[in-house]
Amino acid sequence: MAIPAYRDAELVPTVLDALSTAASPESLTFGICWQRADGDDLGPLRSHPRVRVAEFDYREARGLGWARAQAASLYDGSDYVLQLDSHHRFVPGWDRLLISQLALAPSDKPLLSTWGPHYVPGSVPSPVDPVKIVFAGFDDEGKPWFNQRPITDWRSRTEPAPGGFVCGHLIFARAALLEEVPSDPLIYFFGEETSTAVRAFTWGWDIFAPVRQVLWHQWGGAGTRTKHWEDHADPALDRPWWRIEARSRRRVQALLANPTAEMGCGPVRTLADYQAYVGVDFAGGIVTRPIVEEFPVYRAMVTP
Repeated sequence: MAIPAYRDAELVPTVLDALSTAASPESLTFGICWQRADGDDLGPLRSHPRVRVAEFDYREARGLGWARAQAASLYDGSDYVLQLDSHHRFVPGWDRLLISQLALAPSDKPLLSTWGPHYVPGSVPSPVDPVKIVFAGFDDEGKPWFNQRPITDWRSRTEPAPGGFVCGHLIFARAALLEEVPSDPLIYFFGEETSTAVRAFTWGWDIFAPVRQVLWHQWGGAGTRTKHWEDHADPALDRPWWRIEARSRRRVQALLANPTAEMGCGPVRTLADYQAYVGVDFAGGIVTRPIVEEFPVYRAMVTP
């Protein structure tokens, strides 16, 4: 499990909850990029046998892509890789559920991703219908935005629901994903999920949403964590966040315009294939066909 954590008091509760709710906690290994301030404490995770930590002073931190890459570098040879955030709660048996959903996906290279509903630390989160990620549109600057939509027929489904987008709350796949679609350390924040979805798809990974709830996510995080951009706004700094973000957005734009660039698309499918599948032209900032609730399985689209 690869977890980036930036000055987050929910990191320790998240890992402990993952261990306590897992069906097979002895099979889990956590790789954590811990970006800490003075006084931050890992507590019981410091010497935990299932936890590996890459530790950094928060002033060294360079953004989300960099932190995800640091966490992924702690990979231990497991069969699966799970990318998370550092502020989650989990349903009982979540690990067995993910493996089962992955096995049920009608694909040779399935990838599961979903958007976590909100929880409040210290309270018991309520079950909700599982959701999938949908395209919400372009803003005035042409940046793509995404939303969630309940999978209303989840009770009658066994296979995960086909999709076209990913969310950093949860990305689960066979470990080959780490080699083919490594986290891009030069992406600061915005566009990281779009880049990941495009690159995974063009490497032949098919994206699905689990049709059972897996976890909850703490949205906002007021009172439990400080955001990177709150610490790194001073223009006198070597790397103010907005300068890193501007460079990062140019990198994402280059990916979507030039798939042969570094950290670009894979050899199995093209960017045009992806855009036709999801019905979006990123470079043009337009929707090319109506966004429908259900994606077909991609393999069915390209079979004569």
